[in-house]
Amino acid sequence: MEGYTTETEQLQAIKKWWDQNAKWVIGGLLIAAIVVGGWKLWGYWQSKRAAEAAGLYAAVVQAEGQGKNAAIDAAAKKVLRAYPDTAYGALAGLALAKSQFAQQHMSDAIDSLRGVIKHSPDKGLAIIARIRIARIQLQRDNAKAALDILKRYETGAFAATVQSLRGDAFMQLGQTEAARKAFEQGLKSTDPSSGLHQLLSLRLASLPEKVTSKTVPASRATESKPATPASMAKAGGQ
Repeated sequence: MEGYTTETEQLQAIKKWWDQNAKWVIGGLLIAAIVVGGWKLWGYWQSKRAAEAAGLYAAVVQAEGQGKNAAIDAAAKKVLRAYPDTAYGALAGLALAKSQFAQQHMSDAIDSLRGVIKHSPDKGLAIIARIRIARIQLQRDNAKAALDILKRYETGAFAATVQSLRGDAFMQLGQTEAARKAFEQGLKSTDPSSGLHQLLSLRLASLPEKVTSKTVPASRATESKPATPASMAKAGGQ
């Protein structure tokens, strides 16, 4: 407020500034209030949806405990219809796929797992869905599809499981060395005391020994050269 010598002049200057800028100040405050209020409303809405989804998912857990596939299917589909994009929706999708797999509905199980991949807000649950699709594809002798669904997930928290499945897929394709490499990579990602580490060790031990080309000495090559009809005839002529 430099340049003003009396309180009256200062007050008049403040009023003038307010008249010129009041609408911008009020507008800014309103926007801030809307943002804060909107964020709180969003949080409340998200919490409400999560609580409702949890309530519906409880029926899935109960049906799984009873081992009733029809009840699992019905309860899981109810969650998925209302809350497909929540963590409970992803868990319901995994439960539905497991039930469908138990009923030998393989294509339906894959579709349910793909739904989890598409909608799950939790990346870990989405990777679990990928792993389960790969297992189904391997059971269907579709190794290439198993490798495709696991592509770009060779590292990370699920690396050992992914590499184990990749190794099985390469074995199914007859690519022994690629399988060996996958199993070895999987071993590096596991705790030596874990069951998966032991499984991967057994997988590696069951593979044929790696073939290495060595130069055979000429003398040994001559000694081990099998007789041919021509050579036998020549020897007989001598």
